[in-house]
Amino acid sequence: MTSGRDETYDLGEVSRVDAESVGEPGSRHFRLRAQGGQGTALLWLEKEQLYELAIAIKQLLEKAVPEVTDEPLSAPGDISTDYDFHVIRMALGQEQGGNYRLVANTTEDGSAVSLTLMEEQLDQLADQAFEVCASGRPRCPLCGAPLDGGEAHVCSRSNGHHKPV
Repeated sequence: MTSGRDETYDLGEVSRVDAESVGEPGSRHFRLRAQGGQGTALLWLEKEQLYELAIAIKQLLEKAVPEVTDEPLSAPGDISTDYDFHVIRMALGQEQGGNYRLVANTTEDGSAVSLTLMEEQLDQLADQAFEVCASGRPRCPLCGAPLDGGEAHVCSRSNGHHKPV
């Protein structure tokens, strides 16, 4: 589905939101998959965006006033998709009543997807995002560059005095 100028697709309170990666390490694509009362969405992100979102969530939750709820965090099963967008930028904040709003801008002209989440859902999303970001290729212990499975890595920080990793 394509977006028009200045449209906001409000999914309402989400019953499910997941951080995921698609593809093999080294060529993965990252997304949020959300299901709300007003529809479903796939929000495609860069790995760095997903990681920074998780950090922002954890920082926001440290400052938040806790609200107790007995509602389930996530519904099992697969979901179909009403909206499928690449995210340009995101905003996250706490609303009156204790819920949180995540707004993902999808185009430069103002189109966006809006999600309302409970604190437990947001915390679970951050944990998933950290896990997804960390599940890629292993890193070189010296320079931090990703290591490809079959190829030898010559680390620039070893200055030729360390065996290839």
